Amino acid sequence: MDNGEEIPCLNESWTFAGAKATEWIAGLAGMMIFTEVAGANAARSMPLLLTVWVLTTFGLAILRRQFPDEERGVRNYFLDALGFAPPGIPKPASIQPYWSGAPMKFLKDDTWFKKLDLDRIFEEDVNKSRREKEE
Repeated sequence: MDNGEEIPCLNESWTFAGAKATEWIAGLAGMMIFTEVAGANAARSMPLLLTVWVLTTFGLAILRRQFPDEERGVRNYFLDALGFAPPGIPKPASIQPYWSGAPMKFLKDDTWFKKLDLDRIFEEDVNKSRREKEE
């Protein structure tokens, strides 16, 4: 089975209903924080507290599964949203100072990339003429 396909759940640790133990603990902590913030009596508002617990737990599990590298992807996403560099990833180049890889609309004229006319490589006309020559 070494054809390059990813085997789902190969490194998956123990889960209950698809959520890891850390996500259940985070949901429990969220429930406790909600009790303190809302000033609710835990006995009377238990259905609401259990709803907060379950929604927090499954919300974290769904968020984790959206990234291919799971916990690392969630960590990098939130660190980037807070403005910190994710650990283990090199700083972005000055030509493209975005972690997301979003395309830039323009470059400054004083960059070497622009001075050497390397931006012409990505122009549609240049690539189009190359394709016509190959055909």
